[in-house]
Amino acid sequence: TDCNACACHRMSDVQRSSSTDSGIDRLTSAARALDKVQTGLKLVDTVLKLGEGAGLPLIPAVCSAARGVLQVVQASRIVINDVLSAAQRTIDVLELLQLMAKNVEHMDVTSRTCVEDRMRELQRLLEDVRSAVAAFGKKGWLRHALKVKRRNAFSQLDSEITAQLGLLLTFYKITRDAHIIDRLQAREYAVEAEVQRQVAERNAMGEAVDEDALENDSEVVRSIAVASGVSDTEFRSELLELGDEVRKGSEKVDQVLEMQRKVLEALSTNPPAP
Repeated sequence: TDCNACACHRMSDVQRSSSTDSGIDRLTSAARALDKVQTGLKLVDTVLKLGEGAGLPLIPAVCSAARGVLQVVQASRIVINDVLSAAQRTIDVLELLQLMAKNVEHMDVTSRTCVEDRMRELQRLLEDVRSAVAAFGKKGWLRHALKVKRRNAFSQLDSEITAQLGLLLTFYKITRDAHIIDRLQAREYAVEAEVQRQVAERNAMGEAVDEDALENDSEVVRSIAVASGVSDTEFRSELLELGDEVRKGSEKVDQVLEMQRKVLEALSTNPPAP
């Protein structure tokens, strides 16, 4: 269609500009984060060995769950900011487990059952994080992000993980210094927060709030582009994927094509900052 031709023309124009400083900065930032994931995978081995030697309860299961998160991030074809934050939270868990393994002699033996319960819950939460990360590491992540009611929201999992870590630190009688306090701070999940902000604004104005309403709004989609932190080229590819999904079973093709046109035009004239 003419709309498709228009979108492709604009996309080729922007692809020629993908070597701008902002595009390079964004890709470099993602590369640095993935390097940290590789460092995290090495940390898994360190914590596993140290934890087993110290007799840390259920450490193999928790380390396996943490490894699963990091491996999914490493294998993802697209890595948005929320996924990077989830990877950082997983590394936070490993660093604090390492500290606990070094302080295992301070744990009251009567607390062992409670520690096992917290570790079991930590394992479950990390497995949920892995599932959440997997949904954002492939084509279709944009539509998934726009789901108003999504199972395994990153921010909720983050809060529950830090709660478990806080309890474990208490059982091991570990003083919370600045480093530990930083590791327990809530991580930012920019895409999720932006969707929540858009939903709140629409609720306040009495407007319809559902997946269809959000994905047809070019301003919402552009705000997700900024929050995601992915390169412009990657986001354009995902935008076209959204249009393909809509064409398979919907009558709102024209609406989505118009939304795509507006977003592509905005990205061409004013690319999001890194």
